[in-house]
Amino acid sequence: MKNISIYILTVISTLLFASCDDYLTQESPDKPTTDQIWVSYDAAESYLVTAYSYVASTGWRYHEYMYLPQNFRGDDMFPESGTTQYGYLGRIVGFTNTANDVSSVMWKNWYRGVKLANDVIANVPDMDMITQEERDQLVAEAKFLRGFYFLNLQMNYHSIIMPLAVASSPADLQVPTSTKEEVYEQIEEDLTFASAHLPASWSDDNWGRATSNAANAFLGKSHLFNEQYQDALDAFSKVTGHSLVSGAEYRSMFDGSNEVNDEVLFSRGYTADQMDILYLYHQLGVALAPGDLKGGWEMASISDYYLSQLEAGDIRKEASVLLDGETFDGEVINFDDPTYKMSIKYVESLNAINSNRSVVDLILMRYADVLLMQAEAMYELGSTGDALDKVNEIRDRAGLDDVNLSGTSLRDEIRKQRMIELVGENSRFYDMVRWDIAKEQLTLAMQPYAQNFEEKHKYFPIPLEEVQRNSKIEPTPGF
Repeated sequence: MKNISIYILTVISTLLFASCDDYLTQESPDKPTTDQIWVSYDAAESYLVTAYSYVASTGWRYHEYMYLPQNFRGDDMFPESGTTQYGYLGRIVGFTNTANDVSSVMWKNWYRGVKLANDVIANVPDMDMITQEERDQLVAEAKFLRGFYFLNLQMNYHSIIMPLAVASSPADLQVPTSTKEEVYEQIEEDLTFASAHLPASWSDDNWGRATSNAANAFLGKSHLFNEQYQDALDAFSKVTGHSLVSGAEYRSMFDGSNEVNDEVLFSRGYTADQMDILYLYHQLGVALAPGDLKGGWEMASISDYYLSQLEAGDIRKEASVLLDGETFDGEVINFDDPTYKMSIKYVESLNAINSNRSVVDLILMRYADVLLMQAEAMYELGSTGDALDKVNEIRDRAGLDDVNLSGTSLRDEIRKQRMIELVGENSRFYDMVRWDIAKEQLTLAMQPYAQNFEEKHKYFPIPLEEVQRNSKIEPTPGF
């Protein structure tokens, strides 16, 4: 997808869907162009590709509106002055946010993606000019994306709405919130259909498009978050053809040199060519660097707690964090503050920091995550030997000795390996919330705003704008 589909995405979005940004306040935005879309496979596919655009934003919008709320609230990455000096960002990481804050942007973005997916799901089945197999594939891809967006919404908000049809009148936009059980049921229905009708892989030209393996990985994740452990294992068992990259290749997944590999199941792609022509890039390099390193914006650093959990010889350290006096991109780096610990996942070079532009693919699901989710589900079901094997597979790749653990010691090792393995990958805070250890861990790690954390901060409130627009929902209590 990063070679051709983002180009299609940009052209189609520009020419046809200016009104999609107002999904939650507009009537069916596709009406003026319906006769141009559902007339051929290529046209419908081009429309479908636009639904991928809300997986991750571009430019500064990504690190401020998506990466920050998903990663800066845990015990592994701490906000720095580049975040806390701005009230609208500081309120998120300081647990003083309101219902009229930055978190509303994720809500809007993901529902725009849902709207586009719903258009495909509603219209493609009536396209008699293409084959049933083509119809199933297009709908499956759209259902994958809808399931992906609903899962992210469920993980982030106290309650969510589930629009499942294309709005034909303003009244259709008045949708009540759904129960947690209803949301997970819909996610699982969508991803099950996707897993049955998507290919296990695509050609390199279509890298980044949803596959049956990605669908099964997210289906398993959905079951795991819903504490349906056997169902999670059943889904994970259908992930085939993927493996861990070698320890020597580990860093290459995050510096742009080895983005198409057997470990990545789903990612958002960027390329240097698209950066210059279409302005598609993110800015994690400059956002995560300290001010004295090529003018970095110093928005977050790796925590002392994270470093304390690393064992000697763990190869993931050099791929995840840069310390004072160490070498990066061929240069020895000395920070003005020698205690600064820079996160370097998705930071490819010093030039990426200096130019304010990074084009490293953003990984949304990889096989290491699947293995650790399998280990957790196995542990919860009492299959501790199998769980231990999965943990040791992760440890082996990291260059660490096997462990022989059982009981809560094994559970704690699974949790620790998830933190170390997935730092900066939209994981840790959500794990702490579902394990009900968020307050405990934030306090233990001396997160600077741990004292502000309350039960309500496990999730974001329904945005005020949505409450004002939608007469069928109520404000989130406490906000």
